[in-house]
Amino acid sequence: MLIQEIEDKHWPNILKIQDESYQDFGAEELDVLKSKYEASPNTCFVCSSSNGELLGYLLAHPWSGTFPPKLFEPLPNIEQGEYLYLHDMAISPQSKGKGIGRMMASKLFGVAQNKGINRVILVAVQGSESFWSKVGFHEVNWGDECSSYGESAILMEKVLPL
Repeated sequence: MLIQEIEDKHWPNILKIQDESYQDFGAEELDVLKSKYEASPNTCFVCSSSNGELLGYLLAHPWSGTFPPKLFEPLPNIEQGEYLYLHDMAISPQSKGKGIGRMMASKLFGVAQNKGINRVILVAVQGSESFWSKVGFHEVNWGDECSSYGESAILMEKVLPL
């Protein structure tokens, strides 16, 4: 397995994996996903098999404040952020259970630390909080900031050593 930067050729498969992964509230449009990538290309990547098959993707970007970015809307221009917001990580259904999620999360943590960023925030959806807890995230309560992510969404944070 190889983690690499997102290339134009990856977007159709990113959309396919996203569509397969998010049955509860639907998929975001390509321009919305690309706005995450364009805000911070070096914190967005894909995982591919040795034969080039896309196994998963991760989109993260700088963010500030106590409310996560809204779903289904392109990001505003972001110069800097207080932390990295892990907007989305999805693994193709046939590739789950192979350690791809842990590998991509670990890669993101390393990139964040190299940039001097010590916090990663995310909204866990569809019961994913158990996975995120296993990689060091804990629930934080900042109010009703996750309503656009669904009723069972949970805001989580990981503090990284610098």
